[in-house]
Amino acid sequence: MEFAYSHIVYNSQNTPSPNCRNREREQRHDRPAVIPDPVENQTYSSTSFRPPPIQARGSIHQYDNRFLKSPSNEENCLYATVPKSSHSRSQAKLPKPLAKTRKSIPIDDEDSQAPPLPPRPSSLTTHQLDATVPGTLNSHPQIPPPRPKRAFPAPKRSSSPMTKKANINVVSVNLGKLVDINDEGAQTVKAIYCQNCSAALSSISRIHQKYADIIWPCEFCKKHNVVTRSFSTIPNSQDVMYVSGSLNEDYMNVDDSLVVFCVDISGSMCATNEIEVADEGSRTVHISRLQSVQEAILRSLNHMTQTSPQKRVALVTFNDEVTIYGDGLCEPTRLSDYQLLDSDYLKTRGREYPVPRCIAESLHALNYRVHGMREQGATALGPAALVSVSIASKKPGSKVIICTDGRANTGLGYLESMEEDVYKCSSRFYTHVGEQAALSGVIVSVLTIEGTDCRLAELGKLADQTGGRVNIVDPINLPKEIQATLEDDVIATDTTVTFVVPEQMYFEYEEQAGNKFVKRVGNVTKDTELTFEFGIKESHIQKIQEIEKLPFQLQVSFTTPENRQACRVISQEKHITNNSSLVEDSVNITVLGIHAAQLSGRLTMEGRVKEACREVEAQKELIQKIVEKKQNREEEDIYQNWLRSVAVVCEDLTHSEEVGNTAKTKHETENSDSVFKVLSDEVANVVYRLKNAKSKMLKKPVPKPKPTLVPML
Repeated sequence: MEFAYSHIVYNSQNTPSPNCRNREREQRHDRPAVIPDPVENQTYSSTSFRPPPIQARGSIHQYDNRFLKSPSNEENCLYATVPKSSHSRSQAKLPKPLAKTRKSIPIDDEDSQAPPLPPRPSSLTTHQLDATVPGTLNSHPQIPPPRPKRAFPAPKRSSSPMTKKANINVVSVNLGKLVDINDEGAQTVKAIYCQNCSAALSSISRIHQKYADIIWPCEFCKKHNVVTRSFSTIPNSQDVMYVSGSLNEDYMNVDDSLVVFCVDISGSMCATNEIEVADEGSRTVHISRLQSVQEAILRSLNHMTQTSPQKRVALVTFNDEVTIYGDGLCEPTRLSDYQLLDSDYLKTRGREYPVPRCIAESLHALNYRVHGMREQGATALGPAALVSVSIASKKPGSKVIICTDGRANTGLGYLESMEEDVYKCSSRFYTHVGEQAALSGVIVSVLTIEGTDCRLAELGKLADQTGGRVNIVDPINLPKEIQATLEDDVIATDTTVTFVVPEQMYFEYEEQAGNKFVKRVGNVTKDTELTFEFGIKESHIQKIQEIEKLPFQLQVSFTTPENRQACRVISQEKHITNNSSLVEDSVNITVLGIHAAQLSGRLTMEGRVKEACREVEAQKELIQKIVEKKQNREEEDIYQNWLRSVAVVCEDLTHSEEVGNTAKTKHETENSDSVFKVLSDEVANVVYRLKNAKSKMLKKPVPKPKPTLVPML
């Protein structure tokens, strides 16, 4: 669990609570700004929270004009002047001189040598600031000359009313590391949970003994829980792993999971690409798409035979029918016609199919089946995907790799039509197949051929829900891409993440209410990462200032490859501040960058393209400011990688939204699908990769421009 900042930053203007966000938007656009009245009879120390300054109506300042009242004499007060800039000279006006002067309290800053300011009565209200600036102030000997104006640049007004500031209260969770229990001292006892908010008892909990009972006031919801265990069983570490049961001594850590190749052999797979052959004489040959897939699968089979001979491999092909070859040793099963429209029948045939033998026994049979594939017919992609997932579900941790070059146009999951009813039905089908795969611990990866239209926006849901890959591949790079997909091993299944925060806080962009956010992740690989964004409720900001630290807790429940139930609990306390500039040196821009990528991809998938672009622009401004301030070469490289990976997609997303808005005008229902279904495969590929962004994508070395060769004379 890694926070973007070393402190939790509270600011009511930057992190409005969900309940007041709409109200603030109305005030910003439809209503005039309301200037608060002066605060009377209050004393503030130099380190305590101070009220906002009184400003002239419509004026903007880069610095704060604050009330400073002496604790010993409430009548002695000093008011900072409004700078006489071109913007404020016509609006901000000084009060008329008074007959009786008052003493002032000097301010120790860069302007402490300036002459004292004209006094103002304690009953001054904001409407008195509308008086005109007197042109003959020197006519009154008791009034000193005006204070010199400061050399601050005038703040720039945003040209767009929709501009927002980035929220820096972000936490990143690397699940690939957290579910690894090899080197962890796991406890076999169960965790103790709060009866109200389900937070776990941890080393940051404050407990006390009352008679024979141990009382635990929950640090998150203040519920008093009675602990029946002894003090010796209470966690003494912030990071605790709980594992149920012990490892069976007869268990052998052998990877006998399934790999199912689901290959498109429709007529369009006969299209050829020019490939240069590096031999004695450089020449160009034409290779069909199917030949490229065949070559990639054959290489993968040979590699698995050498590295994982116990792994099981099955082959499924589809055109206008679905053919199940399995391990190639049995007679193939063919499904066609009305069978391709019955999901229950397809599931049953997949689950009843015999478990393939290991690759060491079936290599030659599979090679023969792969060589015998021929291109013809339509594309029954949906039924083939369902059958492949059903076969792989027999072994948790299995993989399904789909290779295709066109839209599904036969059977379930039909994607040729853009009609609303047909589209919704097909979209739900792929969502259902993805959910079934995730529940069974199966990873589905979707690889499409470059230059084709496969409706990746819908087909990619299979990979997005299961932790697989979505990519558009050049036929030449298919072997490398398939090999990378095979290396994404599942190290945990049935994973659920729970993040608990104090009751004064909320989660941004999440529908769940309360101080607990629960997300079902399903499959976890070594690179799986999640990010959360949270804020402090505006109504609790005053109360938060009285607290030195805020507690946070992460709970990760999962099933290990050995089929053991485990839960990891990490608890931390973080200091709070209202000034983010004080802790900018400790900022982790990788956490901010990954969160911006994942959030923008997720919002786009929900049809909220404008919000996605605003988030990217806000984070871009913040990260650029931090990088320029710190002057760190490594962070500059991370920022450049982030720009190329994330920030450049706004233009494409905006264009896709415009197309979606055009589609809405044609009497279509206005929902998130209206934008998502018009995304091109290229944009959809980027969106899915953003939604599942990982830290390593930002830590790659920045490619340097090739030097220009100057011919020598």
